[in-house]
Amino acid sequence: MPENDFAADNAAFPNDAEMRLYARAFEASMTADELFLRWESYLAHAMLLDQSPDCFHADYGLNGRQLAEGARIAARRMALLLAEAPTQLRAVLALKVHTFEAMAPLDGEGNRSNAIFMVEAAMKADAERLDIVLLPLDRPIGPTQ
Repeated sequence: MPENDFAADNAAFPNDAEMRLYARAFEASMTADELFLRWESYLAHAMLLDQSPDCFHADYGLNGRQLAEGARIAARRMALLLAEAPTQLRAVLALKVHTFEAMAPLDGEGNRSNAIFMVEAAMKADAERLDIVLLPLDRPIGPTQ
């Protein structure tokens, strides 16, 4: 039986476009703080764009509703990148918890994407590694009227 060395086969080696993608991905790496700030900004943009859903933005060829959904997609990507890397830092876990708590009550979020469930799973795994017990609250944090 012939031995094939997968790595030695030039056909298996990444092509130029793939290598450029990998270089961009590496160069675009961000800290947890940067990811969180982008997530927060993109989510805020979605909420602002949702205020004028029928306003057509000619420069982008989309209306406010479509651009708001694009902003939500971008926010989800930042949330997933934040959640992806395991952490041993309580401060980074706190960013993940805040992200989850802000996304969870958004209308239809769990129907649009599985991102919220993935963020929750990552948050729980990090908490377990840090020996932190996360308890669900029966009501939102903050002053009540």
